[in-house]
Order: sequence, then C-alpha cells, then structure tokens
Amino acid sequence: ISPDPRTRHTIWSLLIGGSLNSLSTYGFNQTQVQRYMCVRSTRGAKQALFINAVGAAIVIILSSFIGVILYAYYAGCDPLTAKRVSDVDQIFPYFVMDVLGGKPGLPGVFLACIFSGSLSTISSGLNSLAAVIIEDVYKGLMRRKLSDERQGLISKIFSVVLGAVVMLLTYVVSYLGSVLNAALSLFGVLSGPIMGVFFLGFFFPQANRHGGLVGFLTSLALQLWIFLGAQITKNQMTSVRLNLTIDNCTEPVNITTILTSSPIKRDPLIDFYSVSYMWYTPIAVLSVLIVGLTVSYLTRPHKPNEIDPKLLIPIGDACCCCLPKRIRDFLRCGVDYENYFQEKHAYESDVEMKETHLYDTSKKHSFSSNTASRTLSVTDANTKHTSSSNVVSPTPSLTNRNTKRKYPSNVVSPTLSVAKNGDVAYDNSALNLADEESLKTRF
Repeated sequence: ISPDPRTRHTIWSLLIGGSLNSLSTYGFNQTQVQRYMCVRSTRGAKQALFINAVGAAIVIILSSFIGVILYAYYAGCDPLTAKRVSDVDQIFPYFVMDVLGGKPGLPGVFLACIFSGSLSTISSGLNSLAAVIIEDVYKGLMRRKLSDERQGLISKIFSVVLGAVVMLLTYVVSYLGSVLNAALSLFGVLSGPIMGVFFLGFFFPQANRHGGLVGFLTSLALQLWIFLGAQITKNQMTSVRLNLTIDNCTEPVNITTILTSSPIKRDPLIDFYSVSYMWYTPIAVLSVLIVGLTVSYLTRPHKPNEIDPKLLIPIGDACCCCLPKRIRDFLRCGVDYENYFQEKHAYESDVEMKETHLYDTSKKHSFSSNTASRTLSVTDANTKHTSSSNVVSPTPSLTNRNTKRKYPSNVVSPTLSVAKNGDVAYDNSALNLADEESLKTRF
C-alpha cells in the first residue's frame, strides 16, 4: 500500500494503472475495434466483451497461481541467484523442464501453447497495422479508389513486411529486460497518449484540435523520455525482490559479491526514471489533459453550445449520478444536457411505441392472412364437391356443437375478409431495423 510511485507493484498502481491499461486495451485499441466491427450489433459486441472478461479473469488468476507455485517451489534454491537461468522470463520454462522433463510430450505441448498464444496476438496486430497503413496512408497518397482484390493484395504485402520488421526487433527486445515489463512499458508509452486524446474530447467541450495535437505530442515525448531513460539507467536502479536463498540447492553454487565502502553517487534523474511502468498510462493521460486544455484555452476554445451533446460524455453523470445537481452542472462544462436527455428519452419512447404498434399490426395481418387462406381452402373444396354432383342443394342449417341448436337456413353467417391476389403477410422487420439504425445514428 506504499504511495511511492517508484515501487513496482502496489495496490494503487495495480488499481489505477491496471484499470487504465485495460480500458485502453478494450476501448481504444485498433485490434479490439476491428473485433467489435465484426459483430452485427452493439449488443453482440457487449456480449462478446462480457464473455472475454470471464476468460481473461480465468487466465489472470491461473497466471497468478503459477507465480505463487514457482515462488514456493524455488524458495530455497532460486535459479536466478544460482545462475541456472540468466533472466526471470526463463524461470517458468526451466520449471517445466525441471518437473515435466522426464515425461515425453508434455514439454512439447507447453511449447506449442506458448507459440499458439503468441501467434494469435501477433497476427491480429499485424493485420491491424496493415489496415491502418492502407486506410490512413496509402489511400491518402494514391487518391484513387482501390478494388477489393487490390486492397487484399496490398494488405498481404504490408503484413509480410511488418512481420519481417517485428522479427528484426526481437533482437532489440532481448536487451529490454523482462518481457512483461517491456511490453507494458511500451503499451503505456504508445496507448496512454491516444487514450488521453479521447478523454480530452469526451469530457471537455472546450478542447480544440490544436490542444489535442500538442497534448498528444507532448505526452508521447514525455513517455519516451521516461522509458528510454529507464532502459539506459536500469543497472543503477534498486529493485526490491522477495526473499529467496540458495541454501537448499543440491548442486554447488559459487557466487562472489563485491562490496565497496565508498558511497555511490546517485543521479537525481534516476528517481524520475524509476517510476513504475504501471504509472506510465496515468501519467500520459494527465499530461494530455493538462497540456491539451492549456493550449485549447490559448487558441480559441470551443463554446459549449457549438458542440453536439451526443459527442460528449458528462463525467459527473457517468461516474457518479448521486452528486448534487450543482456539482453535476459544473462538470458538464456549460453543455445543456437536460434538453438532450429529454429529447433522447422522448425519441426512444416514440420508437418503442412504434415498434409495439407495428408488432401488433403484424400479428393481426398474419392472423387475417392465415384465416383467409383456410377460408379459401374450404370454399374451393365445396366448389369441387358441388360441380361434381351437379345438384344445387339447399342452404344447410348451422349447428352449434355445444348446444346442438339449429339455426334457420335464411340466417347469413358472418364472413371473414378474404385476402386479395398479391396480398402477403405484413413484415415489419425492415422497419424495426430502420428505427434501430436511426436511433444509433442520432444518439
């Protein structure tokens, strides 16, 4: 629970930084947005997201249990201290070979699972990069319409080139230390400024394009400075590890430690570079908001009445609807959400009433069509019977099944309306779909 941001993992860094990292992954990441666009509706995307949340929670819990098992198993003989592995990322594969190495097939299954999980993530990333390059760069430079076949070919070429670049960068990653540390650090450096720009546009109507651009570039430069400084000076940083010994190692271990009595001069920037990678995303978001709002106010900010309310998110209403009205009005930054909410509610109620009316009308038309079809069938059968006998029979008396009561033959029975030629059962699915799309477009 230490508030020191230099501590690698604390309750605050995991709660705040981890939440923002997850929000950036599932809310603003290109690979995730492509997955959302593959489903038919927003409801389907939400359902897929809930299913993914369950699977992700299971994976995280199992990974945490694996870490606890590794610590308990090697508590008395640390492989990293004993120089049996050269990096912390090698402890888990070393554990698999140490425990399951004598059982043929199991280490291979473990290796196959690692490669399959890595390839699934890499493939979606390469596809997203190729799609972004084609849409934002290639089409803008060519300024002509491309056929689907040509776009597919260009996308494959970019995917191959980007795959080769990724393979070359693997040699650089080997110098970044822990894979988890490097991955989350790079993710915070690149995704944090992007999420900050979205927050700037969602919550602050005064923000303009100048503030968004300057805030993004400033945040990106700050994050790169911290990340590169941490990589260059990582040998001068002190890292806190759990208590591990080599007292229970069965094989002899020779470790030499050099101690010096002279104090080591510490650069003041080391403390700045020692910030935990879990805080990279919060720092990036805050820097975008601060710089972006400052630049926006200096370069003619937008007036609240110039922005469409459907493009904004009232932070007070979204985060805590129980706040006093005065505070919620202050957090709305002058935007008139009351009329927007009333109009939206009235529109949704009107659409719901129309859908209910159309559904009832559809049921009535369907019932009338089915009844008319049965009436026509009975009429055709009676006509065939009459024509075959060539005898005009008198009108039969009507009989009630329950009372066996006979009515006189001169009583005309009520006749159901018969469908005309070309009439079909009423189908309101297209109208319902049109109403749903109109609702999505407007609100």
